[in-house]
Amino acid sequence: MLKITLKNGKRYDALDGTAIYPSGSPNARSRMEIHMGEDAMTAAEFEAAFMDETATEEIRLTRIADEDDPAKGIKKGDMIYDTLYQHYCLVASIGKKRVSKTAIATGQVVEEMHLVVELEQRTYIEQQLAALGL
Repeated sequence: MLKITLKNGKRYDALDGTAIYPSGSPNARSRMEIHMGEDAMTAAEFEAAFMDETATEEIRLTRIADEDDPAKGIKKGDMIYDTLYQHYCLVASIGKKRVSKTAIATGQVVEEMHLVVELEQRTYIEQQLAALGL
């Protein structure tokens, strides 16, 4: 289970399609793509939650084990990782998106609707200017 916690303390369940795309350069923006189930909230609530720059200034991704994995010494409910991402507050796109997946058991393509927000991180210079109030 993947949980997202925003700076304002609000927590949401996210889907495994959630991904971070680091740029590797302080002069280029890194990106974060957050996927949530279509029924997690209304589109208006989703937009309100992630359009708030102060709330997305800090985003914590926490992965909790869904089941026991004795080979790795992991028990259901154990925290696998807890990572804090900062300055992902520029919205590149937000809304519903059709996502195609291949079912491993059958090989058939399954399409789902997700709530998806793509956030971009401020560059180092943009972060410094924002800290100065410019």
